[in-house]
Amino acid sequence: MVKMRSYVMRRDMGRTARYLDGLPESESAVRQPFELGIAAMDAFNWDQAIGHFRQAMIEAKGAQLVALFNLIGVCHYTHGRPVNALRAFKESARLAEQFGDKQGKAPALGNIGLICHDKGEHDNALKYLKEALAIAREFGDQWVLAIHLGNTGNIWHDKDDLDRALEYQEKALEISRDLGDKWGVANDLGNIGNIYSDNGESDKALKCLEGALAIHRELKYRQGMADDLGSIGFICRVKGRLDEALRYHQRALAIHREVGYQPGAAIDLGNIGLILTDKRKHEQAVPKLAEALTILLDIGVVDCPRQALAGLVKCEDKLGRKRMQGLFKETGLDDETIANLLKQIDKLRQEAGRAKK
Repeated sequence: MVKMRSYVMRRDMGRTARYLDGLPESESAVRQPFELGIAAMDAFNWDQAIGHFRQAMIEAKGAQLVALFNLIGVCHYTHGRPVNALRAFKESARLAEQFGDKQGKAPALGNIGLICHDKGEHDNALKYLKEALAIAREFGDQWVLAIHLGNTGNIWHDKDDLDRALEYQEKALEISRDLGDKWGVANDLGNIGNIYSDNGESDKALKCLEGALAIHRELKYRQGMADDLGSIGFICRVKGRLDEALRYHQRALAIHREVGYQPGAAIDLGNIGLILTDKRKHEQAVPKLAEALTILLDIGVVDCPRQALAGLVKCEDKLGRKRMQGLFKETGLDDETIANLLKQIDKLRQEAGRAKK
């Protein structure tokens, strides 16, 4: 069996856990900017949301600060700024410890685990999520529990333990359904679909992903729709339906750019570039792969850059280095970025050469 990830750039739909504590019932000096921040998040205006949450912090006290730092971290993470997100989540966890807000600590720890996962630190991520799961179970916080179960399943998926990954995702799905959490159900179905895809069960995968897409459309949750469209595109590419796959990824890219979700946009760009490479449209593929790789390296996602690099190596084999440099310049990349991309390409070639010996 050949897993989907050998052909495409895939990421499971990990979810950050929001924590509100008593912010909705707080005094007006805290509640009003908090509500404006939530509205800005719902409109995908991440920096504006951060500004409102910082305004709320001026009068916030105790556990309210735990919640506000966590929300700021969610905004940074979604907008592709993992360093800033990690700093905010760690401050949220520190304050939760300081103020004895154990329940508020669970979302922060789980979100730290999500970033560790992105960085490829799977064992470290599992450590954070294990503690977050224990706290969520202690307080009976089923919504947070489902999120952390799903994110734990994603890690086991990337560790190639598909049976354990499916076990966690099915537990998350059961809780989400019991809660009537349609967002959670759709997210869990999407992750289960990706597991089935990597297990070669494409019909089961499509059923799950189409179910997730229908729910996200009902909820008008654009980011979720984009994730689902991209996952369906993955399956189309593995099946050799390249034109269909290209359309799905282009639709996903348009939405991810609309909502400002940088990691999703980067992966869509990478998959579009890989499909164009398959179609022997190398000159069109290079700008897509270069932009994808630049974003992924910048935000520190480690599970996808190798596929983008492999695509660029194939393009260079057909076009030559001089033409590649020209295409990079035409894309608007500066000399330092171009030099770094070429260095990454050479490094991958060297690794491949050593592996053949």
